[in-house]
Amino acid sequence: MKNYLMFALILCAIPAVALGQSVSCDGCTHSVSVYMGEGGLIAMTDADMVTYVASCNGVTRTGEMMPNDDGMVSMLLAGDLACHGDDKSSFELGPIDDGGWYWITMETNSAVGGLVANDVLGNDTVDIADAGEGVTMTSGSGAVLLTETATGRTGLLPNILPEPPAAAVNTCSYTTSGTPSTPVYTPETSNCMLGDGGTMIRAQGPPDLYSGMRSNIANMGSVVRPAGSVTVLVDLWGNGTGHFGPDQANARLGHAGGTPLAATLTASLAASGPGTGTDITGSVVAGMTFSVTDNVGTLTIGADAAYCGRNANHSATVSFTAVVDATQQAQVTPNLAAHPTSGATAAHTISVVCPSASANMGQELVPDNPFPTTE
Repeated sequence: MKNYLMFALILCAIPAVALGQSVSCDGCTHSVSVYMGEGGLIAMTDADMVTYVASCNGVTRTGEMMPNDDGMVSMLLAGDLACHGDDKSSFELGPIDDGGWYWITMETNSAVGGLVANDVLGNDTVDIADAGEGVTMTSGSGAVLLTETATGRTGLLPNILPEPPAAAVNTCSYTTSGTPSTPVYTPETSNCMLGDGGTMIRAQGPPDLYSGMRSNIANMGSVVRPAGSVTVLVDLWGNGTGHFGPDQANARLGHAGGTPLAATLTASLAASGPGTGTDITGSVVAGMTFSVTDNVGTLTIGADAAYCGRNANHSATVSFTAVVDATQQAQVTPNLAAHPTSGATAAHTISVVCPSASANMGQELVPDNPFPTTE
């Protein structure tokens, strides 16, 4: 049975009298909220070594702890590391994970508290209700030690207020009015945050067999080469950081549900598999061709025995590039970011891969007569 409270100090605590000097702990991530009396602590870490810095009564002691095989560190706050009679004491350690805890042993009982992450010590704290002379309160870092005078019973009460979630940022887009049958879209130009002018290419995969809907293909995503023919659509949109169009007619320009941005779209085949990298716009290369209509590009993917066949299994990497229209670039606020010479504003890459071996062999797995009969 493992002793989970074995203490893995590999260096003795080295006292350093703090006479006008301070000892910092760059790797310390957590603190003992109230460092008082004797006790101990336990925590988990991914680090190879955990450092601590303890300050009490003008003396600073430092040391290191080596975690056990499970990543646990533990130590007793006793002897030189016990702290008595100092309301300005502190104990930091790290790097450790959240969830570590410690205990203080008083005359009649012990109090248990959590090791507080240093990055929340600057948060607002709440004043603990004062029970009068019957309870003494000792403030610490993120907690208050409460001790009942008559019995000596004690406990640690956290007093850091939780931070409310940050309000969602309203990015500039468009507003909708009118009626459902005749909606009116207006550019949202105030009380919103403008973005960086960035754009992104949206690539949509082949339609679903049942719903007919297309799903987005992530950058570096893939499409399975079919036995017949499928299409992938690409177009240019804002990157979602906030922009607005020039007028009501273009209020949804570059926004989801609206119209794509005006751009010249090209597709090229990287040097992968048979052949070399080449522009496939308007040409059939590796069983694929690319065409553009109304700022929407269509990649048509067909079968190609040189890439996918009985004796071939090659993926084809297709790179899409968008060069934004100069007039469109200046119409959108903020102006669309583009390369100063080429005008290129976004790129997207997909891989066209072969079907799995089992899919290729599917027909052969079915016998000529799957339901034989006997006479």
